[in-house]
Amino acid sequence: MWHWDQGRLAYFQFDELRKIAKYVIENDFRDAEKDDLLAVTGLPFSAPATHSAWRNYSRILKIALLVREAQGRAEPTPVALALARPGEVTCDEYLHFLACAFTEPSPALQDWRPDAPFRYPLLFALKYLLIKTRMGVDSPSATLAEIVGAYGSSGFVGDEREDEFAGVALAASAHPSFVAGRDYRQERESLRVIAQLSYLHYEGQTLSVALTASDAANLFEQLMPVDGARARTRDAEIQRLARLFDSGDARPASDFGQRITLAIADTGFREGSKLTRAHVTIERNARLRREFFSARNTTVCDVCVMDTARSYPWTKGVLDLHHLLPLSSGTRVTAHGTRLEDLVPVCPSCHRAVHRYYDQWLQDHGRPDFLDMADAQAAYDSAKAEYPGFVPHV
Repeated sequence: MWHWDQGRLAYFQFDELRKIAKYVIENDFRDAEKDDLLAVTGLPFSAPATHSAWRNYSRILKIALLVREAQGRAEPTPVALALARPGEVTCDEYLHFLACAFTEPSPALQDWRPDAPFRYPLLFALKYLLIKTRMGVDSPSATLAEIVGAYGSSGFVGDEREDEFAGVALAASAHPSFVAGRDYRQERESLRVIAQLSYLHYEGQTLSVALTASDAANLFEQLMPVDGARARTRDAEIQRLARLFDSGDARPASDFGQRITLAIADTGFREGSKLTRAHVTIERNARLRREFFSARNTTVCDVCVMDTARSYPWTKGVLDLHHLLPLSSGTRVTAHGTRLEDLVPVCPSCHRAVHRYYDQWLQDHGRPDFLDMADAQAAYDSAKAEYPGFVPHV
């Protein structure tokens, strides 16, 4: 089965990768000091005193396509350059490309060779989930064990047809091939990484999809292996893949049909850019919404503090979800599931007003997106503070 870097989920969060990307552009990660990395990224980069940060974490940076080794240095790739620029790349764009480019074996690992028979396990996982949506399965989802088992038993590369994937999905549901007792930690870790995609939700070792059947079908057709002539060395292959991402030629589209495009006008954003579409897709994720309000049984708007259950006693489903991270960000994921702490409940009027505030705030600051999580949180807090009835928490 495929190899990843287990126990490093926090380092693969999209917003953390953006911070790491900025660091590797300005510094040679081979000489990185743990204290400097902690100051820049907030991540500990823990390692024994005898080990450098590079020795313990280089595989993360290479799997993520952020660096390659050249002339004894850790050189930033075009992917790092793109991620470091606010608003240039969305989480969906990056993770879709990573899924289409990540191979078994991976050039980040020792067993890679240019003439290997390559397979695309993360691409398989996404297409497996999408085909379940396409098949009309109620609440389309799959456990991580089911996905890993189906991949192992199918022998698929990742570019197979819809009907072939449908056959695998039916067989896996009827006769799971996951081997009990086997250690699948690395595979599970990688699947948690792609759970950051805007239309996915992760909970209880299960990935769920929130797309229409037509959008799932369109995305299924767009997701294809990043192929082409392989480079002769592992680091050269990492650079080749990174250049394909930078060119845009191998990036799958991340616009999920008219359902989101037409919804932009209802959310308060003035323009339906790829950033606003990514943001709105998360906020309209039906599974995420259901899980949030199941865990947070509230009917009170976080901005105006209106109790919508009292104002509209005939319904409890008035509140929207607002995503507090940068517009380009996905949802953050832990080993237990999608983080709900990055979401707040707001009434539709306040939600529209906050998005208008974001439009103006970004325009005033000359930015396409917020710099990081703290920047986005500060803008939201500023919007709340300008609400006439705002009462700060003591």
